[in-house]
Amino acid sequence: MLVTEVFSAIQGEAALVGERQIFVRLAGCNIRCSYCDQPEALERRPGPCRIERTPGRRDWQLLESPLPISTIAGAVDDLWEQLPHHSISLTGGEPLMQAVRVAQLAEQLSAGGRAIMLETNGTLVSALERIVPCLTYVSMDLKLASVDGTRVAGDTQRRFLRTSIDAGLTTWVKIVIGPSTDGDQFDRAVSLVAEMAHGPGAGLELFLQPVTPFGAVHSAPNPEQVLALHERALRIYPRVRVVPQTHKAIGQL
Repeated sequence: MLVTEVFSAIQGEAALVGERQIFVRLAGCNIRCSYCDQPEALERRPGPCRIERTPGRRDWQLLESPLPISTIAGAVDDLWEQLPHHSISLTGGEPLMQAVRVAQLAEQLSAGGRAIMLETNGTLVSALERIVPCLTYVSMDLKLASVDGTRVAGDTQRRFLRTSIDAGLTTWVKIVIGPSTDGDQFDRAVSLVAEMAHGPGAGLELFLQPVTPFGAVHSAPNPEQVLALHERALRIYPRVRVVPQTHKAIGQL
């Protein structure tokens, strides 16, 4: 598999914020968000990979990716045996770019009842279908062109969210908000969450994440803008929380 790093850290976003996880960061992404803070994971190509030896110590072993699935699973096992972790995060990039291999990896990692979380841009529906048997959590981004600079089809994201919910996975949605967030785009995204929050989707939670300046993005929304967007969301759907990238504040990767 094409992987850029395996390490232990504190989850800084959305529903599992504050939990200790092992992160497996896979290489390759099918979109290009303007604020992406992992540019080294965007391209699906061979390159260096760093494996943490001791949880949280950043004592890296450097290898060359692609790596055998057994090597990645072994690195996760080593970290898990040294310290209790809440779960394992498959992140990127976009992990579903390597869906066949991710399914094989997730099957190994979930052995013994370990929980697996997928962090995803919510665009690769058929790839998700391959790996749902091995997942526990799905953290899905809903993309706003006015913030991300991308053109992600809303219908695709609707089908992705429906697939995750219908599979019985614990699912939540994250919307990154910026100082120039388009109100109509925002309302449509929140309305999509509200639409899905019935039957199997009851309890679906939405997180608003103020953008962290990085790369082409130079400013975050001010407090008044965040409050206004939160109020706007709550008038459409009641289960909305604002959670910034807390791992940035405490110096985590």
